[in-house]
Amino acid sequence: MEKTSPILLIAGSAEAHGIAAQIAQTSQKLQGILRRPERSFGPLPVPSRVWTPASVAQMRKFLTDEKIAAICDAGHGFDSDVSELAAAAAAELGLPYARVLRPAWEISPPAERAASVADASAMILSGARVFATTGRGTLDGFDPFKGERLFLRQTSQNGRNPLPDYVKTVHGTPPFTVEDETALFQLLGIDTLVCRNVGGTASRPKLDAALRLGVRAIVIDRPDAPHGVRVLETAGDAVDWLLAL
Repeated sequence: MEKTSPILLIAGSAEAHGIAAQIAQTSQKLQGILRRPERSFGPLPVPSRVWTPASVAQMRKFLTDEKIAAICDAGHGFDSDVSELAAAAAAELGLPYARVLRPAWEISPPAERAASVADASAMILSGARVFATTGRGTLDGFDPFKGERLFLRQTSQNGRNPLPDYVKTVHGTPPFTVEDETALFQLLGIDTLVCRNVGGTASRPKLDAALRLGVRAIVIDRPDAPHGVRVLETAGDAVDWLLAL
């Protein structure tokens, strides 16, 4: 592959920043797209824009116009819609594509699994005090809410729209430790955790804290990678793949 042809990095995960930092030290061009501005990891060290394709045709046009030579998809593990569009467009154009997904957590009792936010919401008991880390954009999935209060973790205090009366935001900046999460759950009187199975170690402390305290833990399954694509587990794996193209 010509090193002058840019590679598209779909960002949204910590791995994307590791990939960008390492590739930036080489002669390979890399440009990124993100679904939303990232507050936890800071700016990508490569040219990037906030943009989300609306269709395979739109993704295909973007790849063609930008003369993209390959796609390294290190988007958020739950941004499966973008992954499906990118993988389909790459297949139509004959471009190399790989999805970067860290290993998911093994979930076993007493933790419970749910297929979606809506499914997790249906499992919430009347009067529950719920701590959720599923993001502001998932609140529709909790409606109707059967619990007493939903504490929603936010990494930014910039409110974008009014929240339902039953929601209270809890602001914090990662990384969080098991001790941090344990103290927070005790302070808020949490009896139920709803989180997404993003995998890895950095996001695990909330689940470990819940299990330590006997707090009910409902973990939402991560979507699968697009069917038949190459899946890479680490930033290092992705960099090796890119440099070998």
